[in-house]
Amino acid sequence: MRKYLNMLSLLAFLVAQNAYSKEEKLCSAMNTFVQSVGPDKSKSIEFHTAWGHNFRGVAEEAIFAKRCIHQDDVSAKNVCKYLMEHGAIEFSGTNFKNTLECLSPKTAIDALVQFEEASVSMTYGSDERGAIVDLSLKSNAEIDGMVLKIEAQGY
Repeated sequence: MRKYLNMLSLLAFLVAQNAYSKEEKLCSAMNTFVQSVGPDKSKSIEFHTAWGHNFRGVAEEAIFAKRCIHQDDVSAKNVCKYLMEHGAIEFSGTNFKNTLECLSPKTAIDALVQFEEASVSMTYGSDERGAIVDLSLKSNAEIDGMVLKIEAQGY
């Protein structure tokens, strides 16, 4: 019996560690992306998702679709890589919530809160150096899906 309890404890630890690692990876990539924006420069990322179908204009049938636009920026590519592997598609508001919590770590949003559409503008960094970050989640009729947009304007 003790052997099974030890195995269950180890399994629970590994599951928790994997979940923590995913959040940590997103936050690390997101923070690096925002910190990489120089004064008077801007960068953006768009994560497009569609649930129950493919994007409008794409002939291939699909249960879901996702793509990430990063303007060929290395730090944006890392955020996109994470979102393409782990980003929520059916409940795309989860991506907004996770991003907001990464950029504002003292912000805790209840697990039962779901975002359907949202927009926030916030500063990130210090008074002398940082970025104004505009984070939005909106439905987009052109693609027949949702768009998470992260824009950072450096100062």
